Amino acid sequence: MKILAPGMLTGALWTQAWLGVWGALLLAFAVLAGVIAVPRLVGETGKASSWAKRVSFGEKIWLNRLFLPVPATDSARITTLYLVFWMGGLIALLGGFLSSPILSLTGLAVAYAAQFVSFGKLIQLYQTMKDKTPLYRFWTAVPHNDNLSGKAARSKHG
Repeated sequence: MKILAPGMLTGALWTQAWLGVWGALLLAFAVLAGVIAVPRLVGETGKASSWAKRVSFGEKIWLNRLFLPVPATDSARITTLYLVFWMGGLIALLGGFLSSPILSLTGLAVAYAAQFVSFGKLIQLYQTMKDKTPLYRFWTAVPHNDNLSGKAARSKHG
């Protein structure tokens, strides 16, 4: 949903040519509500080793940097990338509201470029920090039931 949100919101604001300003704003708020609600309704999906999970783990680590410090260079780079993403997103939204293709396309290009680079930096941050504390180390651990008898465990896993 993080990948789709800027384009969907910009597209919703472009509809102001047909729906009027208030209709476009209402549609944009509906899209925003959907972007927020869908991940909560779907829940956790995918493997813990997927790139999307590692991005979310890196983001959680970055957000937790006040309690468990992260390398200063990584924190500064990710902060800068988020600022660039938000500036590009705001320019794209302004372009959608003004029905300006040049503002919309350049804003989306900047936002998506910053977003994809930040994904890589967040994955690197997770790789760096995953062994620094037990909390991070066990995010990808798979629980096993060690209470089964030897024969039951072999038949269940083998």
